[in-house]
Amino acid sequence: MSRLKKLGMLNREGMTALNSGRVDDAMFQLVQANRIARQLKSPLHEAKVRNSIGLVHQVSGNTDEALVCFRIAAKSAIEGAGAGNKLHKIINRNLTRLEQAEGRAA
Repeated sequence: MSRLKKLGMLNREGMTALNSGRVDDAMFQLVQANRIARQLKSPLHEAKVRNSIGLVHQVSGNTDEALVCFRIAAKSAIEGAGAGNKLHKIINRNLTRLEQAEGRAA
């Protein structure tokens, strides 16, 4: 299996685990996916996985870690495809919602 396919599989499995309430399993899968994305030097893949990791942190109540992940993801999405791309908009929405929920300014 190619590294790119493995990355996609790990990200999907991580999000499935998160949606099933298996937070530790989700984080385990996503950390592996992030390692592959970094090896591939693919900012868009890093952005997608970092966003997913941010969601795991958010669900776990780790707000500060979630904010960091969303900010890193947003920067990577811009690096990979410019500001305003679809992924960047999704990440930005996650970041903004969390900042608003926490009463923090962007």
